[in-house]
Amino acid sequence: MMDSRANFSSPNDTDAGVDEQWEKADILKLTAQVLIATFGVIGNALVITVLKATKKIQPGEFYLMNLAIADLGTLLLTFPIIALKEKANRWLLGRFTCIYLTPCTEVFHGASVWFIAVIAVERYRQVVTVKMVLKNPNKASWQRAKIVATCVWVTSFLIFSLPMYFIVDHQEPVAGRPEICGPNWPSKISIKIYNGLLTFSSYLLPLLVISITYVIISRTLTRSNLFIKAMKRDQLSPQQNDKDSTIKSARLNQNNRAKKILTPLVLVFALTMLPLNTIRFAVVLRPALSDEVFYRSLLFVVSVFVLLNSSSNPVIYSVVSRDFRRRVSNFISGGRGIDKQNTLLGRPVARR
Repeated sequence: MMDSRANFSSPNDTDAGVDEQWEKADILKLTAQVLIATFGVIGNALVITVLKATKKIQPGEFYLMNLAIADLGTLLLTFPIIALKEKANRWLLGRFTCIYLTPCTEVFHGASVWFIAVIAVERYRQVVTVKMVLKNPNKASWQRAKIVATCVWVTSFLIFSLPMYFIVDHQEPVAGRPEICGPNWPSKISIKIYNGLLTFSSYLLPLLVISITYVIISRTLTRSNLFIKAMKRDQLSPQQNDKDSTIKSARLNQNNRAKKILTPLVLVFALTMLPLNTIRFAVVLRPALSDEVFYRSLLFVVSVFVLLNSSSNPVIYSVVSRDFRRRVSNFISGGRGIDKQNTLLGRPVARR
């Protein structure tokens, strides 16, 4: 690298040029983050609006709506607070926001992660126990769905938000030091324990649950497709076979359609949340990493991936789900929702 002293500009001019370059880079970074967040807010708001306008909805779609709400919380609350704090290099929102609101925003991250896992488990329940669902389609009722959703939100608050109420500290500005808001850890070991628990509960455990259910769903669908082909080939009782084959084929079409949505949801979650949890794990192993010069650049990359995780789900629905595109079109054209058997995640259950 060329020594700056070889230039004919003064040191002050050089410093000003470097500061200007950093300022331009920060503006570009913030612009990219805001564009992603804005896109995600519009998309998730559209998902919620379209699903609420649907006359019949099933529990899986109710979980999708809660997932969109959690992502909206990340984009509208968590991201602006973090971005403002980072760009200003000090806290600007006062003591009340620091002590009471900042810890609460952590609930959205936990809820978003675990609603994806709940959706996978719901599909596992319906696909693997297909006969039970066909005989009693209302078993997974709205009451059960609401209980599950409530448990996800409450558990996410207890695991991700509640501990921060005991850790987050606010310090008023004093001479030579700006106003500060952030975690005040009692010891270094407590940081390691907390980051380790976060990595396990917000990435490793849900990813394990999702992966296991996804593998079982895939194998079940493969076996069911082979079974239907065998029924059509044998034709021992044509009328009964045709009836059974029609019922199971319709159900398998619904399940395959749900799998088309679940597959990219799982992949996007696994990939976009990997950088955040990798850094968490790295900080556990090497706490001094947070003092490195490049750490701020790493945090920017992590923030972009987290924003993509919260913004990408509406894109997935639009690309892989014909039903979602039809609902959006119907909603925009002034319809009151689509009342059909073909829904985003399979058979609908009447709203109660």
